[in-house]
Amino acid sequence: MRRRVALLFCLGLAACGTTQTNLAYAPASPPVVQPMARPVVVVTQVTDRREEGQRDPREVGAVRDESRRPVKRLETPVPVTEVVRQAFTDALQARGLLAPNAEWARYGLEVDIFALNLDQYSRRGATAEFRITLRPIPGGAPVLVDQERAAFVSGDVILPTTGVFTSTEALRQITQQAMSEAIDRLLDKASFTAMLQ
Repeated sequence: MRRRVALLFCLGLAACGTTQTNLAYAPASPPVVQPMARPVVVVTQVTDRREEGQRDPREVGAVRDESRRPVKRLETPVPVTEVVRQAFTDALQARGLLAPNAEWARYGLEVDIFALNLDQYSRRGATAEFRITLRPIPGGAPVLVDQERAAFVSGDVILPTTGVFTSTEALRQITQQAMSEAIDRLLDKASFTAMLQ
């Protein structure tokens, strides 16, 4: 009995701490390349506005115990700004909108991150919220400002007492889904694509 308790205690300690997770642009279905699309956009700036000053720039969320204390934190290997920059770059590329280099770009896309968070307590949940600002290059007033939010919650009920032993893969997938969905909503709007024709 003592061995079993000691083993469970050791496993619990091993499960606590920080786990790195990779997030990438992964849409539910391949983006449609618009017939009149032109590769004239480049991502110029990404700003993390998630609870500024209170959050590690790589942290995306946590698994929580029955007292809602974080028992397993999840973070990206690089700052979230770099993750989001790459995701928007890949999304523009998939639509045929990414300029081959900065010299060819006619528009700069600025991205503000208001949410890219995951949480697991009784259910897994993830939220992504971005605001984009499209400006002519080399500068000037914005030609488009838009904002979108995507949130997903799993239907599975999870016991908080077992949360520390949970696999982080399901959390990674739901967060990646929220991020990709928010990006798709922004870049697939007629108001965005019309600016680039």
